[in-house]
Amino acid sequence: MKLDAHVHTNYSGMTTIWPLSLIMRESYNTPERVYALAKARGMDLVAITDHDTIAGALSLAHYPDVFVGCEVSASFPGQPVDVHLGVLDITERQFRQIDLLRGDVLELVQYLRDEAIFTTINHVASQVNGRLTPTHIAALLPWVDAFEVINGSRLGRQNRTAQALAASASKRTIGGSDAHTGRGIGRTWTEVPGASDRTEFMAGLRAGRAVAGGRQGSYFTMASDMLRFAGRFYEERTLDAVRSPLEWQRHLFLACSVIGLPLLTLPLLGAMVHFVEEARFNQSLLIDLVERPAIALTTPLPEVA
Repeated sequence: MKLDAHVHTNYSGMTTIWPLSLIMRESYNTPERVYALAKARGMDLVAITDHDTIAGALSLAHYPDVFVGCEVSASFPGQPVDVHLGVLDITERQFRQIDLLRGDVLELVQYLRDEAIFTTINHVASQVNGRLTPTHIAALLPWVDAFEVINGSRLGRQNRTAQALAASASKRTIGGSDAHTGRGIGRTWTEVPGASDRTEFMAGLRAGRAVAGGRQGSYFTMASDMLRFAGRFYEERTLDAVRSPLEWQRHLFLACSVIGLPLLTLPLLGAMVHFVEEARFNQSLLIDLVERPAIALTTPLPEVA
């Protein structure tokens, strides 16, 4: 069975990129669209893993082939580092506790272990987390089950770093598209051969029988997503104006957006700069990992200084 283990919907809220965070969503996918695309592209199971909410996943939870999941932004207190942890097959009760604890990642991961919740470090070699260091990673290793080793939105070299970390720490591996638009859904996946339902799939994950596969990211995939975001943004603004023809503010907003169309070149340039910075961060992390004795990465740390 195949599952795209990392997908976002419009329930993920507004983008974290300022000033776009004032007007643009993190995703314009609806849960229903994610489900339809994933199934059409060969996924046997579907997961919704929005940022710090399970509302979108719960809207599909009545389907027997849907996992309720979440991408949890968890903080190292007092540090500008929010590691993104993927959790699968959770309940509403568990999510409420997860949301309460995510301000202190070391308290959170202990809770996740106590609840036997399958936990993954997502895109470990990306600055999306902040600047994770070997010390941060070492603090998490005793508590997490897996690394996301193929992220469909990250560079191949970043995924190779995650794969190397998983192998050195004897952790499970998964894959997911990290799709925020429809383009990548179901193009990257986790497969558990022989599984026939959600229960058997999770058992295969825990037993280390899962295999990550599918596409990885590049400048062109991000540029494509940027243009798709813009298209959905303008579609939403136009529909708002049509639905409320007497609200002049909506029409003014749409008109200003149209005037600003030439600014679409900026996100394309931003995508290029983003991946240059991502490659640099990956290289820096690799150097730090080589300098730190491998044995240290398997030594539990009670806290991160």
